[in-house]
Amino acid sequence: MDWTRVPVVVGGGQVTNREEDPLAAPDPFALMEEAARRAAASATGGDGKDGPARAGGASGDVLTGLTHCFMVHSLSLRHGDPAAELARRLGARKAEARCSGMGGSIPQWLVNRAAELVAAGDRPRVLIAGAEALATRRRARTLGVTLDWPTSDGWPETWPPLEPDLGVHPVERAHELVQATTMYALVESAVAHAAGHDPATHSRAVGDLMAGFNDVAVRNPLSWFPTHRDAAEIMTVTPDNRMICYPYPKYVNAVMDVDMGAAVIVTDAATARQWGLGPDEVAYLSGWADAHDLWYLSERPVLHRSPALAECARRALGSAGLTMDEVDGLDLYACFPSSVEVARDSFGIAPDDPRPLTLTGGLPYHGGPGSNYVTHAVANALAWVRHGRGDSALVHGNGYYLTKHSVGLYTRRPPTEPPRPPEKLQEFVDGLASPLVVEPSAANAGTIGEIVAYTVPFDRDGAAAAAIGLVDVGGRRTVARGDSALTDALLEGDGVGTVVVLGESAAGNTMQGA
Repeated sequence: MDWTRVPVVVGGGQVTNREEDPLAAPDPFALMEEAARRAAASATGGDGKDGPARAGGASGDVLTGLTHCFMVHSLSLRHGDPAAELARRLGARKAEARCSGMGGSIPQWLVNRAAELVAAGDRPRVLIAGAEALATRRRARTLGVTLDWPTSDGWPETWPPLEPDLGVHPVERAHELVQATTMYALVESAVAHAAGHDPATHSRAVGDLMAGFNDVAVRNPLSWFPTHRDAAEIMTVTPDNRMICYPYPKYVNAVMDVDMGAAVIVTDAATARQWGLGPDEVAYLSGWADAHDLWYLSERPVLHRSPALAECARRALGSAGLTMDEVDGLDLYACFPSSVEVARDSFGIAPDDPRPLTLTGGLPYHGGPGSNYVTHAVANALAWVRHGRGDSALVHGNGYYLTKHSVGLYTRRPPTEPPRPPEKLQEFVDGLASPLVVEPSAANAGTIGEIVAYTVPFDRDGAAAAAIGLVDVGGRRTVARGDSALTDALLEGDGVGTVVVLGESAAGNTMQGA
């Protein structure tokens, strides 16, 4: 076995800021620096989660000897070259510094790029780090306080490049199908329909699912919202748990206004042993994969499954010689319930499977620090296998609207041979389904259609706005807003499959019951 070509995660560090004074709270660079030092301490036998970071010594050498510093894009920063600034702060003067693009898949995507460097025999020492301090920014705005955070002019050169449309089709945008709160709620209707659930049955299923994530978050000392809530409380609409976009009340929505940082270190197994780590003190990245589904949600023939994610899992598991049934724990991306359900169902995991679907707690309860949540998940996967809680963990990162997927399989036992990147994966996924034509106007699409998926946005006072529906018209798609009668009907039952009459207005496409 050539251990120099076996990728391993050797360290993970996490930090949550509880200081509420915005002038005393750490900035995102300070959070990343602390998380990186904890990761380095973890890579040399320390604890990257609960204890203080070690200064200097072997852990300091890990950071100064980095070959790569990959920083997850931070919404909290206003800096033209933040990755280089982070590397400078860590003393990693020779490290190649790169700032990522955006999306929940990014941290696992960066880990996968580090794994490819290992597989190529480059002997890298790679830091992946990110942080958000949006809670402090919000408090500062409320108080009228100016934050003295490090800044520089310009926009960072991102890797991969930031997609100009951010995964939103022009027709979707024209009908306010833009925000994640709306997109994922719309997907939920397709999930419920595929499961054969009426609204009450599906609400209970979603509550049970998210209560499991909440339980993990409550036990995680770094969670932003460590408040226990049972399934009924999670799904019951109250003044504190108002409906955001049907069928999602507030307690199942990701929360990005948090102050959290996380970092992991990836290298090869031979280097890990030189650092004094035993064979069972690392997480072997025994398989990995990245792929995207059809780019726009409205183009996809099926919304309740992800062909790209299913194939990513198949390739990663195949590399490790495992089946999904043999995986001990999972960390499925949990910005909203439909993200979890689509991943779970695409993986062939039954709803009543006893295995944990999160090691972290989910974005509504642990907190969703921008694009960096999955860095926390990878750090927790390392802890999961390092402490013998399981022999394997599969981590899923999801970017945009179940669009970009990255998967990593972490194992306690080493692979039987150095793992290799999957070949022609995206080419294979591209051949699984062709995009449907999305018509900008109902006049082009036709007058009669059938609802494929829908949601109903609500305002802060609890009033329903017009339903937003994805409509199939003879194998083509369009997006339309419902009239009040149709909106009321869609809130009462399973509206997928409802036949509608399409029209047009100055505000875009309209639909009403046939």
